[in-house]
Amino acid sequence: MFSSKTAHLDHATQHHAQQRLSTLLCFFSLGLSTAAWAPLIPYAQQRLHLNHADFGTLLLSIGLGSMIAMPATGLLIQKVGCRAIISVAILLLLMILPTFALSNSIIIMSVALFLFGTAAGSLGVAINLQAVIVEKNSTKSMMSQFHGMCSLGGLAGVMTVTALLAMGISPLMSALAICSLLVIIGLIAVPHSLSEIEKDKKINPEEINNKTRKFPSPLVLLMGLVCFIAFLSEGSAMDWSGIYLVSEYGLKPAFAGLAYTFFAIAMTIGRFAGHHLQRMLGEKNIIIYSAICASLGLFTVVMAPHWIVVLLGYSLLGLGSSNIVPVMFSRVGRQNVMPKAAALSCVSTMAYSGSLLGPALVGLTSEIMGLSLVFGMIAALLMLITFLNHFTQVKAS
Repeated sequence: MFSSKTAHLDHATQHHAQQRLSTLLCFFSLGLSTAAWAPLIPYAQQRLHLNHADFGTLLLSIGLGSMIAMPATGLLIQKVGCRAIISVAILLLLMILPTFALSNSIIIMSVALFLFGTAAGSLGVAINLQAVIVEKNSTKSMMSQFHGMCSLGGLAGVMTVTALLAMGISPLMSALAICSLLVIIGLIAVPHSLSEIEKDKKINPEEINNKTRKFPSPLVLLMGLVCFIAFLSEGSAMDWSGIYLVSEYGLKPAFAGLAYTFFAIAMTIGRFAGHHLQRMLGEKNIIIYSAICASLGLFTVVMAPHWIVVLLGYSLLGLGSSNIVPVMFSRVGRQNVMPKAAALSCVSTMAYSGSLLGPALVGLTSEIMGLSLVFGMIAALLMLITFLNHFTQVKAS
């Protein structure tokens, strides 16, 4: 009798460990694939002969794909589970990445970017919901670690492609190198992803009213707004930091990925230290200090007299941005005013639209007022998070 219970516990522990590993690898794959695009951007802009405004318009294709995919994923995932969404999204990313290094056609590039946004958006919703469920079934906070793996994947992606380009490797071969890593990760992670989603056990009258109205709760909307601002700063770093170094400081395109590399290094360190920082500072204070640090970093980018100082600014931005989104997603997982899947879909849609749609708006407005002024406006928005933080508090379960 006791041996059977022990065997059952061992099996449950092993199963949870496999799900945790799968979630970590899935976050890594999202960061790896999306960040690999960053060093290729200056090449794509030059190859297509586009100015900032036209390139920003082209980037709208990413936002459009993600905005369509993320709400649809929130509905579809209830029926098919996370595993099916994750496998299709990773496969789509594998097919699209080489196109970014090859296409000379604006039409083909826009279609590729639309599918890229679709895949990244769907993958983001699926893995964040899986992360909430895995964290819920655990005895400790894991969200910072999960998002830390996304940052680590982003760091691996941007450093790998930047290093290959600096060594004279073609953009196509650099993209294929990332694809080979995605294949290996997918084969390990996908089989242990969640095949079905747990239903919420606690349903209160306010949640039922939300279902009837089919409108997100104000609490969830504010969480989404905070994530939108944080991801907007991250998206501007990914899509525009390289162009900023090339256009403002005259760096060669092969070294344009340095800015995002420093950003990704700082963000990775911050997220892996997030659990300890949260215990030391408290959940409320870590959001406030993080927002101030991120805003200071972006203001440093704007005021930098030399490109090396720009790297310092992006490091502060990465460190400050690192723990805002993980804390917000943990709060989404603890709230009971909306079903978890619906709330995650709403917040993910707002968050990733900041990362995917925001850079397009940066390009459009920068052609009018310049990248420096646009970055200054984003820095001001980051300071707004310190105010919004007060209205997104959720008691620990």
